Amino acid sequence: MSKVGKKDLCPCGSGKKFKKCCFLKKPRKQIVMVGSPEPLRGVHYDKEKMEFKGLTVDGRLIDTNVTFSQTHYDGKSGKEKVISRVQDKAIPKQADLFRHLSSSFDLLIAIDTNSKIIDEETLSVSGVVHCVVRKSTDPNAYYADFTWHGAILFRNCPSELHPEKFGWIAEIKRINSVPQNRRRRFALITDHDLGNHIPFNKKQMPIYDNFYLPDNFQLMYGRSDSSDEYLLNYLVKQCDKKSSELISEIDKNGYCQNAGKRFSINQIPVTDLGKAIF
Repeated sequence: MSKVGKKDLCPCGSGKKFKKCCFLKKPRKQIVMVGSPEPLRGVHYDKEKMEFKGLTVDGRLIDTNVTFSQTHYDGKSGKEKVISRVQDKAIPKQADLFRHLSSSFDLLIAIDTNSKIIDEETLSVSGVVHCVVRKSTDPNAYYADFTWHGAILFRNCPSELHPEKFGWIAEIKRINSVPQNRRRRFALITDHDLGNHIPFNKKQMPIYDNFYLPDNFQLMYGRSDSSDEYLLNYLVKQCDKKSSELISEIDKNGYCQNAGKRFSINQIPVTDLGKAIF
């Protein structure tokens, strides 16, 4: 393989010169983690389903109890900085990720929340982006169609509930308030609480109080403070940008424009966990 020059096009496919793109980035690592309920002597990979089966010491094929695929880099301290993570699938390449997102989900919903104290009120804004991954005319290629973006504005979220999770609940309830959506599949992409994504997805613990992730939703992780070369973290970064812009607008002007409406700080709803729909 020939060496990439600083002025050559970056091999990541961004269209930028190498020196202005990936030249100084930490090397990205893609891994698939598999956990088994009993010792294994090997694994069997189903490429079509993107799933692993465990091969036991006595030759049986069994289901794994944990599988996730992630992209990360090593930070200055040596700690992994996760860029994106998908549960329950063995996805070795980005092309496989697009195939999974296209075939498994009707809609990707990215969400990111920022908060700031303004006029003694704690204002929170959840930026929301909807995206559909579709096949292109080339059967081996896919593209992302950004179908909607908006925001959820609320204030004075109770201390026992993280504003990020209130944003999740509000958007989930809004989506599932349409009866036909309960038969559709949604990926909820966030950069919050990665350590609990597995029990949330497996319905082993509630997101908050007695609210569990509905069966038609699955959590995925995308890091908002990383570069945007991967779809999942790119989506969350757009949400973070939208959220930050609205908070700055209210802080500067005393109001903001959202979905064709003008909101001042005292017109923004106080958090209502019973409704959580705005």
